[in-house]
Amino acid sequence: MQFLRNTLDKVRPNFERGGKLAKFLPAYDAIETFLFVPGHTSKSGSHIRDGIDMKRTMITVVLALIPCLLFGIWNAGHQHYLALGQFLNPGDGMSEKLIFGMIKVLPIVGVAYGAGLTVEFIAAIIRKEQVNEGFLVSGMLIPLVMPMDVPLWMVALATIFAVIIGKEVFGGTGMNIMNPALTARAFLFFAYPTKMSGDSVWVDSTPEAGEAVIDAYSGATPLAQAIEAGNNVTTVNQDPLSFMDMFLGFMPGSIGETST
Repeated sequence: MQFLRNTLDKVRPNFERGGKLAKFLPAYDAIETFLFVPGHTSKSGSHIRDGIDMKRTMITVVLALIPCLLFGIWNAGHQHYLALGQFLNPGDGMSEKLIFGMIKVLPIVGVAYGAGLTVEFIAAIIRKEQVNEGFLVSGMLIPLVMPMDVPLWMVALATIFAVIIGKEVFGGTGMNIMNPALTARAFLFFAYPTKMSGDSVWVDSTPEAGEAVIDAYSGATPLAQAIEAGNNVTTVNQDPLSFMDMFLGFMPGSIGETST
């Protein structure tokens, strides 16, 4: 970490007023304060001595979302293998389910953060302000409200729309009247409804080499099944779906919505 500290201190003059990269100071400041506690302190009205700032607060929220993300990763793999008729018990094939889930879910997280932070950096540079910290949380929430089979370009498009229309036009973090994650979800729901609803978007049922999807496979969510068939709610492989399964989240749905 000392190497990073020395490197940042060495290049900082290039980003300060009069430096050749001065217009990119918000980007430099965002990286520096993300890695290290800011050097500035409150001058008045401060009653608590603490090194925490908004970025640390937001990172704490992100850490609190990690268990939900991990469950979503596992459940993505679990539902996939149910559709193939394999590893039917939740504890079976744990590593295979996690690996498949990571392959499907982590790119969505990466695209959401990449697209959103790019917009945040550009907005900060144009306004000559610090980068807003709020997207550290929004960048995690957006993937969690998406179906696991959503195309990555849609994730990028929805994220850009949500950050610009849902937040930046109102002045940034703390001044927006709409939740960016839900704005992204609503945008995709109305712009691409077939990719955000139905019985084929919640489970990746693509068979692997030499395998096939089970007969009578259904990727519909329990709510959709209940609307059509009353209390006859089943799993992907048509086994009865118990209340405990629904409580724990062993069912199709958005990446982060099934886990209680």
